[in-house]
Amino acid sequence: MKKILITGASGFVGKSLVKEFKDDDFKIFSYSSKDGDISLENTWNKMPKANYLIHLAGKTFVPDSWENPKKFLDINSYSLFNAIKYCLENNCKLIYLSSFIYGNTNMAIDEESELSPQNPYALSKLIGENICNFYRRVYKLNVIILRPFNIFGIGQKESFLIPKLIKQIKNEDKIIVMDTKPRRDYLYIKDLTNAIKKSLFYKGDSHIFNVGSGVSHSVEDVINILQKLFKTNLEVESTQEKRKMELNETIANIHLAKRELGWQPKYSLESALREMSINLV
Repeated sequence: MKKILITGASGFVGKSLVKEFKDDDFKIFSYSSKDGDISLENTWNKMPKANYLIHLAGKTFVPDSWENPKKFLDINSYSLFNAIKYCLENNCKLIYLSSFIYGNTNMAIDEESELSPQNPYALSKLIGENICNFYRRVYKLNVIILRPFNIFGIGQKESFLIPKLIKQIKNEDKIIVMDTKPRRDYLYIKDLTNAIKKSLFYKGDSHIFNVGSGVSHSVEDVINILQKLFKTNLEVESTQEKRKMELNETIANIHLAKRELGWQPKYSLESALREMSINLV
């Protein structure tokens, strides 16, 4: 039986992934912050040997990364070095979850596009990719890097856009957002977990993959779909605030993942939001 170690198992993606693997023929080892500080090498010495490591643990909330960028860079880098050491010692394949680390564009971005992280969190992920690539080249580390775009789904914290909108629609008499115009490539959590599963057994030459829907939607689009699903017609107020280094649009070119991993998203934005709305009623 193949053994999979998942760090960050108590987080949004981690919980969904553990649930996804529950009925499969794998032995799952789930590790979260309660099991120890993953930035400390001693924590990893206690972990059982596995065939695959899905490394999700680390600091992830973008606004917080502006408040304390050094903390993001330190924790995310030290934990990755420890993860790589674990993989090399145990002949273990590493699945590293990166992020959107590109610049501003209104075109679909492929994996060869210019890298230009727009916040300290994304910078920490680019540094992480560079670390993985170095160990892949010099020490033959078996690693797959996934670059998910805007992930959403049931269980995500209410500080993120879609859960926040749903909460307002269900509980308030008005929807308040910072700006309705930014467009994002929204990736449903179930499509992401499926991409992670596909990457475990990939044996080709590519090792970096965009994971997105391949379609962009504005905040206004998301609001309109949610209002239709929840049968509301609430007033929408935009505070016209701009986030630091805000991106106008993100769209993933996912041709490489389709061709190499045999993966493609099963959910449109509307079908994913419909599934969420049914489960949240």
